[in-house]
Amino acid sequence: MSKIIYNKLPKSFSEQVELLEKRGLVIPNKQKAENILTYISYNRLSNYWFPMLKKPKEDEIFKDNSSFETIFKIYQFDSELRTITFQAIEQIEIAIRTQIIYHFSHKYKSGFWYENSNAFSKYPNFIQLLSKITKNVQETKQEYILKYRRKYEQFLPPSWKAFELLTFTSLLSILKNVQDNKDLIPIAKSLGIHHSLLVSWLESFIYIRNITAHHGRLWNIILTIKPEWLKSPKGKWVNRWENDYNPDGHSVEKVDKNDKILKFYASLCAILYCLQFINPYHKYKDQLLNLFDKYPEVDLYHMGFPEGWKEQELWK
Repeated sequence: MSKIIYNKLPKSFSEQVELLEKRGLVIPNKQKAENILTYISYNRLSNYWFPMLKKPKEDEIFKDNSSFETIFKIYQFDSELRTITFQAIEQIEIAIRTQIIYHFSHKYKSGFWYENSNAFSKYPNFIQLLSKITKNVQETKQEYILKYRRKYEQFLPPSWKAFELLTFTSLLSILKNVQDNKDLIPIAKSLGIHHSLLVSWLESFIYIRNITAHHGRLWNIILTIKPEWLKSPKGKWVNRWENDYNPDGHSVEKVDKNDKILKFYASLCAILYCLQFINPYHKYKDQLLNLFDKYPEVDLYHMGFPEGWKEQELWK
C-alpha cells in the first residue's frame, strides 16, 4: 500500500465535537464536551474510544449508543488508576533499594562495595554505574549528601546514602550486572519470587511506572514488557493472569500463558503479589476495588481481567 501526504487541517474544539457526532458518538452535552476537549486533546481521548469503533476501525465510525460521557469516565478512571499504581510501585522500588544496600554491604562488609569492580560481571557497566553515582553526588542539593561531603574525606558516600539518588532503572542495572547470580536469591525472596524471575518482574514494574510517570494509558494497553509467569507462589496468587482478549476478535485457545496477549491485569497481579510481602497492610487492593466500583462504566475485560477473577485468592 502506497503512502499518502498528510494534509488534514487543524479543527477548532467545536468542530471536533461536530466531527465526533457525525461519526455516530452520542454527546448529551456539547458544551461540556467542548470544554473537555479544550484541556484534553482529541488525539489523547481517541485512545479511550478505540474499542467503541465499528469494524473496520480505520473508518472511525462509532458503534450504536457509544457515548462521550462513557469515554470521559474511562479517562478519569485511568487517571486515578495511574496515581494509585505509581504509589504502589514506589513501595516496591524502595524495598528493592533497601535490599540491595543491605545485602551487598553485608556481603562485602563495606558501604563502598559498589566501587569494587569484582562485585560486577561487566566492567563497562561497572564504570557506567560509578559515573552515574559521581554525577548524582556532584549535582545534588540534598542536604544529607552535602553534609557528608563537608565532613568526610571520601568523595563518594556509602551505598546507603549514594543509592538514594539512583533511579529504579539504575537499581535494576546493578542486579543485572552482579558477579554471582546467587546474590539475587535473598532479594527475590523478599518479594516472594524465585530469583530467576526477579529481573523480568522488575523490568515490568519499571515499564508500568514509566507509563504512569509520563501520564500514559494503562487501560486497554497490551504489555510490551511483561513479567514471566510465577509457577511456585509463596503467598496468595491467581490461576491465570490473561483472558482471551484478541484485537482481531478471534478466540485464543490452548496457548501457553506467556504466549497469550497480556494486558494490565498481569501487572496488577504481580504488583499485588509483591506487596503482600513488602507491606502486608498496603491499601492498593482496596483502592483498586473501590475504583472499580466507582466507575462501573469501565469494562475490565479490556484490561485483561479473566472471568471469575474476584474468586482468586489474590483478590480476596
